[in-house]
Amino acid sequence: MKQNKYSDYKIFSYPEKILSFKDDVLTPPIYVRIKPINKCNHACYWCVYSDGTLRPKDRVEKHLQAGMHKTMVEKDVMPTGKALELVTDLGLIGTKAVTFSGGGEPLLHKDIAQIMFRTIECGLDLSIITNGQLLSGERAVALGKAKWVRISMDYTSAKQMSESRNVPEASFDNILKNITTFSTTKESTCDLGINFIITRENHEGIVPFAKRLKDSGVGNIRFSPVYIEGFKNYHEPIAQRVREQLAECQDFCDDSFSINTTYDLTSPSKSPVRPFHRCLYAQAVCVVGADLNIYACHNTAYSEHGLVAGMQNRKFSDAWFSEEARKWHKEFNPSKVCNHECANHNKVELYEKLTTDSYDSFV
Repeated sequence: MKQNKYSDYKIFSYPEKILSFKDDVLTPPIYVRIKPINKCNHACYWCVYSDGTLRPKDRVEKHLQAGMHKTMVEKDVMPTGKALELVTDLGLIGTKAVTFSGGGEPLLHKDIAQIMFRTIECGLDLSIITNGQLLSGERAVALGKAKWVRISMDYTSAKQMSESRNVPEASFDNILKNITTFSTTKESTCDLGINFIITRENHEGIVPFAKRLKDSGVGNIRFSPVYIEGFKNYHEPIAQRVREQLAECQDFCDDSFSINTTYDLTSPSKSPVRPFHRCLYAQAVCVVGADLNIYACHNTAYSEHGLVAGMQNRKFSDAWFSEEARKWHKEFNPSKVCNHECANHNKVELYEKLTTDSYDSFV
């Protein structure tokens, strides 16, 4: 069976990072998620980065409210020079990997191909989370050399896509064509996956669509529940049907295709309660927004409590190792401020346990 690409245990590949937690030494992040642009060519009514007032304007009353990312400015775009400086700096300090994601649609950045090629030149593993609309041409050439490419989907038909994303129905065939073409042109080491956000509107038809994606060359699909205020109440009417379909999808998994799911309504990651008094995960993985601020994670991006340090007038490394950032790591208390979804709850718990458990000889 195919390896789990979403494992919480990847930290064990970096024993030096675990040791840094135990020694209370701030070292470079292993992985950085970069948000190069906050604009988007889709207008998903469930988007956690938008409250519906800008995209789309005609569906504000329908837009699901996540209550996150409240400081995001939709017009922000990372300057190309700063983006090139950033990936070069990350390569020099020993960061291992970079993912371009939203905010908005990362492939909308006018110089994203140049930035991605520079990322590879700097020895960084490249990856992206994209809606797939622009996965063609030079962008696709660069991403063919990536570690992984994940396409965000929340629809099983052209009509459903148009209704959920406020785009023409023709976009559906365009994206499936991009997926099929990319699967045949990318390097074999590039993992092509799908992030599927489950809502009340799209929870039927999962099985045949998953089969179609497999036949299109997709290597894995991760199904996740949309996060909104009132999370459990929203999902309870559809939960049983969703679980039945996800179980059925396992029947056609094999060495080349896997189904992963975080559709668990009791998961502590969806609870607003965080039992942690610090976040070591923020020392391993961080986010740089289009506003050139460093944030703790993608759940706290564009929030006041997640702001670690600004790098508007300095390099990432200067900001990351600044007294400002060190102070943030010392004082940040998730139990007081992270009263929202924490997709990395299990990782935070694991990292804390690795740091505080006894390292005495086995008995």
